[in-house]
Amino acid sequence: MHLPNLSPWLLVLALAGQLGWTSDARAFNGKDVGARRIGGELNVSDSSGVRRKLADFRGKAVLIYFGYTHCPDVCPTTLLRMNEVLGLLGADAARVQVLWMTVDPERDTRALLSNYVPAFNPSFIALRGSIEETHRVTHAYEIQYQILHYNGQVLVDHSAHGYLLDRTGKVRVRLGYDMTAEQIAEDVRSILLGP
Repeated sequence: MHLPNLSPWLLVLALAGQLGWTSDARAFNGKDVGARRIGGELNVSDSSGVRRKLADFRGKAVLIYFGYTHCPDVCPTTLLRMNEVLGLLGADAARVQVLWMTVDPERDTRALLSNYVPAFNPSFIALRGSIEETHRVTHAYEIQYQILHYNGQVLVDHSAHGYLLDRTGKVRVRLGYDMTAEQIAEDVRSILLGP
């Protein structure tokens, strides 16, 4: 490869670009989506009926997931993993808020949510919106879900990933369902160390 006359620093930067290196010292285990326009205001109710906005959690890292209480596998596994994440964070867990929003507001009543979500950890907050609010929030967070009625049963298919928001409420990391609690805790620590 022939390189033009460049200063040593420009040469290093050119090679770094060729090799795919980045200047960001913080690499995440999850997918860095900080440059994308994902997320937005919540403005939905918690299980006590209090309207919640992202500003309520300013200064904390936020882990947000979407699901439903009748979910047989993904949702309880995710909530157990989030509890494990907080355990791994130790004292830093006080600087993190876990939010879990239902995509099935017709069946997931406030009473049901107030028993289900805090059973995994009392600090977790369950969120519930109207059908229109649920569409708005899931669309903003690029969450896919579909509620099907089949043979007298309700089946819900939904995205299994979640997001890590920084202390200003900006979505920074997409967290895959296959990530371990250790990997998520590392990403949370990176966010907590940031500006």
